[in-house]
Amino acid sequence: MVFQKFIDILTMFSYSQIRCKDVQPEEPGPADFERAIVTSGYGKFNYLLLLAVLPASFSSIFSSSAISYVLPSAECDLGLTMIRKGLLNSMTFAGMISSSFFWVFMTDTYGRRKIMFYGYMFTGILSLATCFSHTSWILILFKFLDGVIISGPYAALMSYLAELHNETQRSRTYMWLGVFFSLGNISLPCIAWLIIPQKWNVNILSRTVEISSWRVFLAICSLPEFLACIAIFAFPESPRFLLLKGRREEALEVFKKIYSVNTGNDPDTYPIKDLQDEYSVKTTNENFKDKVRSCLQQVKPLFLPPNVYKLFAISLIQLGATLGSNSIRLWMPQLFSMMEHFKNNYHTIEYSSTQPRFCYMLGQDQTNSFPTSSVNGTLNLAHDCIPAELNARVFINSIVIATTGVIGYTLAGTLITVVGKKKLIGTCFMVAAACCGSLYWAASSNSILGLCSVFVAMSSIGGACVVNIIVDNFPTCFRTMAVSLTMMVGRFGAVLGNTLFPVLFKLSCLGPFVMIGCASLVSAFLVILLPRKKSQTDKSKDVA
Repeated sequence: MVFQKFIDILTMFSYSQIRCKDVQPEEPGPADFERAIVTSGYGKFNYLLLLAVLPASFSSIFSSSAISYVLPSAECDLGLTMIRKGLLNSMTFAGMISSSFFWVFMTDTYGRRKIMFYGYMFTGILSLATCFSHTSWILILFKFLDGVIISGPYAALMSYLAELHNETQRSRTYMWLGVFFSLGNISLPCIAWLIIPQKWNVNILSRTVEISSWRVFLAICSLPEFLACIAIFAFPESPRFLLLKGRREEALEVFKKIYSVNTGNDPDTYPIKDLQDEYSVKTTNENFKDKVRSCLQQVKPLFLPPNVYKLFAISLIQLGATLGSNSIRLWMPQLFSMMEHFKNNYHTIEYSSTQPRFCYMLGQDQTNSFPTSSVNGTLNLAHDCIPAELNARVFINSIVIATTGVIGYTLAGTLITVVGKKKLIGTCFMVAAACCGSLYWAASSNSILGLCSVFVAMSSIGGACVVNIIVDNFPTCFRTMAVSLTMMVGRFGAVLGNTLFPVLFKLSCLGPFVMIGCASLVSAFLVILLPRKKSQTDKSKDVA
């Protein structure tokens, strides 16, 4: 039962081979999208698409998370205070928030493939540029712009995958995408472990120049974006987008190409000769103001009772989940680095007989190793800053946290049908709150790692399952907008959590953990208060 998800993924291959051979016979009249994509089969084209999606999914993870492994090493080079580290952790999410609705418009206007191609290309250029940052504010600006741009190809990728698969294979494809995201979370600390502890020296004109390892790491993290750009270039535009624009002939050519690659037959033998234009949107002469007014009229019911109350509650749940999971996850490399620094420099001298608690270790290391003094507003790095020496333990801990998340998602996929959505989500947030509160009393490294791993896994699962709550509480016509709004609020939670974390940490080590634990408790309470799933009778009344 635990590995049922992975079994489902593996059975997809055998199922798809039967699917490709069992092509539906031609039916009279134009075909709709679903019949056209089913007739094109499932096979080599879809496998190649999954291969192309792998670097694209890695780029999303690397864009938002790579900076967390850089913070300890770049502290002296860029004069990073705890506040600036919080800004760096949150800037990618802030950029995503600022451009979310803009990219929805651009994707629906210019197409999924074009947005992905240029989006990943410019994101790769920005990611590569970050390694040349010589001040913290330039790096902060680059990370914000990185978030602004990566939001576009990420949103386009979600639509692109849905529009190149039939209804049966769509959920299996997103299952693969979840596996790729998990692999990205695991591979990132592995790459950091290989690169960041190294010393890089280059001989230029008889002079030895030291290259900071964190700069090399950021440069390597830009590679998935360039690979995704190249891979997407080989694929056609979404046929559903072409139908939306009334370009039926081009859409038919795409279906023929998919059919030919999957079956090995000539494209002209594709059984369907014409497509319905039911998805096309007629162009009008409305100006921009009229289009905005029309859009607002369509989403207005979402902000009226009773929908607005449910939207508000679900948004707060998503905010609490993302605030907790992204704050702890992105600050863990820094906190583990502080712990290891304390053990190496203080614990062996003063506390050989007792094991200090988590917050004590962080408090002692903060007062002794961070660049806090200044002269005329400038950090006195030469005397106060000691470069962090990251040992293997820091990276191993991050790998364990990422692996625990994969196991947690696998268990959740099995349990959600047994215990129910609301009970599972509520339990996840309650367990997360308990783990966060227990960190204050944790003493051993293994107990701290265990609590952090369980917390990140539980809060991430709770946030991911919120989409199922939206499906149960909103009519079909409002679900897409509800998902977009709650995701935007969730990203705001990531910005808020990472920004407040160093502020509260400076006041008291307990402060940020109290904030995160309370956010998890509020999310659990709101899940319990949400209405039950509507019956078919209730749904028919809503439609009427």
